Amino acid sequence: MKEQTDRAALERYRIEHDRCLGQVVRELRTEKGFAQIEVAKRAKVSVLWLQKLETNQLHTNYTLRRLDQLARALDVEIYELYRRAGKMMAPPPWLKREGAQNDE
Repeated sequence: MKEQTDRAALERYRIEHDRCLGQVVRELRTEKGFAQIEVAKRAKVSVLWLQKLETNQLHTNYTLRRLDQLARALDVEIYELYRRAGKMMAPPPWLKREGAQNDE
């Protein structure tokens, strides 16, 4: 039962991370004044793929290579995508915050 709970928590975390990553891409793109078509061309991805990423409708895995292409198209390092997405999210369920009370 514990493993099933852990898998469910990990999947929820992955989904939330993907949502935040798409939101970061949209924010960076609009901050820099880039149109979707411009970023898609620079990143060598389809506009549809970029739209789906930004709106959390992308239901396939994407590679680090593709995210790196996207980061470069946005003139940032891939680290910046992950850093900003991480700031939007709560900590992963398997990490306890320092000083947090244990409710169990």
